[in-house]
Amino acid sequence: MTTPKANRPTRSQACAAALAASLLAFPAFAQGGAGQGGLSADTPVLAPQPAGPNSPSDAPKPKTALPPRDTPRAPQPGQDAAGPKTPLPPRDTPRAQQPGQQRAAHTIDPDWPCVQVKVAEMSYGQMWGGPPLEKALESWSADGDVSEIVDDLVARRTKMDDAKAMIAKFAKAAGDKRDEKLSMLFAGIFTEINAQRSQIVNGIERYSRKQRSLSEKIKTESIKIADTQKDMASQNTPEALQQQQTLDWDTRIYDERQQQLTYVCESPVILEQRAFDLGREIQANLTTAQ
Repeated sequence: MTTPKANRPTRSQACAAALAASLLAFPAFAQGGAGQGGLSADTPVLAPQPAGPNSPSDAPKPKTALPPRDTPRAPQPGQDAAGPKTPLPPRDTPRAQQPGQQRAAHTIDPDWPCVQVKVAEMSYGQMWGGPPLEKALESWSADGDVSEIVDDLVARRTKMDDAKAMIAKFAKAAGDKRDEKLSMLFAGIFTEINAQRSQIVNGIERYSRKQRSLSEKIKTESIKIADTQKDMASQNTPEALQQQQTLDWDTRIYDERQQQLTYVCESPVILEQRAFDLGREIQANLTTAQ
């Protein structure tokens, strides 16, 4: 007799029934009540299977008994049985300084607002490879020819192409004293640029201190206004309007200074680059470079 189509189980119902039958075949799913890993509270508990050839009790035993877990292990190939020859240091022993660690150990200067690392004074060792400058740093200002051209070369209005021509002309006119004169010329340039740079660094620190002081003033004014002007009537008094105007003005000045800080911090870097470029042009005219 053919089952009516309306009473036939659907494919999903048939799959569900097959899945339930397969789950009942496993004790782990069949035993236990609801909420304990079983199917339901009335699921019958399956009887344990009798011991047979495939039961755990009849499983083959290892021929060699395993040693206890706390038994010391035998040394592996290439390993000294006596342990490491050099004993490990105590845990509280200070570690050696790693590469690059010294740079990260710089203390933060609250008066230095720039992202560039603060360097109070330049060092000519990184930009000069010519004759020693110890005597030239002391005697350059007494030489009229050198001191006359130093001011023009240091000035930022002098373009590097013009500075290059001036240095070549100066070297040619120095004759046999070329290296001596050129050494004094770089010594003068380095001294003047280093002095200008130090003034700018000090100015940046004063700039930062003023900004920090102005920031504290703005904070105090804001708290005072918030405490005294809590309603519309108190906000429209002449004193309240004056306080708000002062706060707006101080905030505007602070914001404008912060926007200019990026350009201010680049000034020492620009001077360093100019000293390096001038030093390179001077060294190109030394007799040892020809």
